[in-house]
Amino acid sequence: MPKIESEFLNVRQAAQFLNVSEISIRRWTDAGKLSCLRIGGRRERRFKKRDLTDFLEIQSSSRDVLQDTPRASTDNNASGILLEGMAIRYGSHLCTLYETDIGRVKLSVPFLADGLRAGDKCFLVASAAAQKHIIGDLMEIYSDTGSAIRDARLVVTDGVLTGNDLYEYFEQAFLAWGRHGGQHIRVLGDMAWAVEKGLSMDDLMEFEMRYNHTLAKKFALVSLCQYDARKFSGTTIVGALKNHEDTFQFPLSRFVGF
Repeated sequence: MPKIESEFLNVRQAAQFLNVSEISIRRWTDAGKLSCLRIGGRRERRFKKRDLTDFLEIQSSSRDVLQDTPRASTDNNASGILLEGMAIRYGSHLCTLYETDIGRVKLSVPFLADGLRAGDKCFLVASAAAQKHIIGDLMEIYSDTGSAIRDARLVVTDGVLTGNDLYEYFEQAFLAWGRHGGQHIRVLGDMAWAVEKGLSMDDLMEFEMRYNHTLAKKFALVSLCQYDARKFSGTTIVGALKNHEDTFQFPLSRFVGF
């Protein structure tokens, strides 16, 4: 019987082998796209190098090419970013819906990690609980997360009391970044913060609509708003989708139902 330590790779090693995030490795195995062996009482994943090589060849020959790499978004002359293989133009305002804790970090963590590697100004607006989850996973794939927060390359906030205050906050922050010679910006909003702050859903949707038609298009900016389907009504989610029409340029399976 082969020794697990010598014949198989763990999640971190498999991620390094494919040059992707550990979150992507877990997502692909959960979806049945990438073969793995489960071992021990904790059912930890182990991977054969041959299976990883085969997976890489299949992905490279398909339209959904692996792009979860540090190099994917480092071209400052590009007209946008790459996120999990999707080419997203600056000015895009996207909405993702999730219903599990894994879904919360599926796109948010690579979105922020790639942005920090590229030197983008990054913003995270989230409740304290969501911050802990997202930043904890971010630290696993971007070791300088702590210094990025201290240096304000990653600005973290738990939101504000009104949609108008949030709009003005972003407007001033984006303008200040430009005055200091900054170029590209990424904004991640895990929108459950609005529920915790007591923001009315009408106020939230008014902010989303205003932001969508002005700030989101005015700067070299990609915005990703996440809605936890466990915390918002169907009416609010429909409103969110209406205010993020850029999402419909991509297969909705990439943004809905995690």
